[in-house]
Amino acid sequence: MLYRPIQRRSRAAEWGRRFGALALPVLIIAVAGHRFFGLRADHAVGITSVATILGWIAVVLSAAGAKIIWDKGFLGASQAARGLIYGFIALVPAGYAAWGIYSYPRINDVSTDTADPPLYKAAAFARIGAMNPTRPPAPAELERQRILFPDIETRHFDIGSEQLYAAARRVVEKAGWRVTEDLPAREEGDRARIEAVARTLVFGFEDDVVIRIYAEGNGGSKIDIRSSSRWGEHDFGANVRRIRGFLSDLDALVAESFG
Repeated sequence: MLYRPIQRRSRAAEWGRRFGALALPVLIIAVAGHRFFGLRADHAVGITSVATILGWIAVVLSAAGAKIIWDKGFLGASQAARGLIYGFIALVPAGYAAWGIYSYPRINDVSTDTADPPLYKAAAFARIGAMNPTRPPAPAELERQRILFPDIETRHFDIGSEQLYAAARRVVEKAGWRVTEDLPAREEGDRARIEAVARTLVFGFEDDVVIRIYAEGNGGSKIDIRSSSRWGEHDFGANVRRIRGFLSDLDALVAESFG
C-alpha cells in the first residue's frame, strides 16, 4: 500500500485570509456609507480605523503563514497571498494619511490672504456640531502658513474683475465643486464672490472654498481663495493642493482667453 504523508495547512495563512476578507467590506461600508448614504464623517473615520486594524492583522498573519509555508512546505500559499492582498488594500487609507502627515504640516485652513482671509457665509450655517469653526485661524497660525507656503498668495491680473470672475467660475465648474453662493461682478469695478463645497476623491469628505475678487485701480483685478476642512485637525495637504490646482488652472485659462 502506497503511503502518502499528510500535508498540513498553514492556519496562520487561513486566518490571515479571513481577516483580510473581513477588512475589505468594512472599508467599503465606510467609503460608500459616507459618500452615498449620509454616514457622518467621524463615524466613517471610526469604521475605517476598524478596517485598518483588521488589515494589519491580515498582513501579519498572512506574512507569518507565508514564512511557515516556505520553511515547512505546508499548504496554503494562495490563502497567504490573498490575505496579503486584502490586507494591503485595507491599509491604503492609513498609508495615505501617513504620507500626508509626513509631507505636510498639521493644518486644516489655508488662504492666499493671510492678513485678511476671505470669510465664509454659507458654510457658517452648514458647519454645526463637531465640525471645525469657520472663523479664520489665529494670527500666529496664519503667519506660520505664510512661511510654510510662500507660493500661496494673492494673485493679480491685468484684466477686469468681471472677466476674472467669469474665468474663476469656469475653473470652479471644471473642478466639479458645488456652488453655495454666487455673487458675480456685473460690471467692471464690482467685487465678486464665489463660495463652494469641494469633495475629496474617494471618501467624499466635504471641504469649504471661498473665492474673493476685487477690482484694482489700474484697471486690473486680484483674487484670493481660501480652502478649509470641515473635519479634522490635519488635512493631509488637501487644501494646499486644491488652492495650487485652482490657481494653476486659472492662470492657464486667463492666459488662453486674454493673453
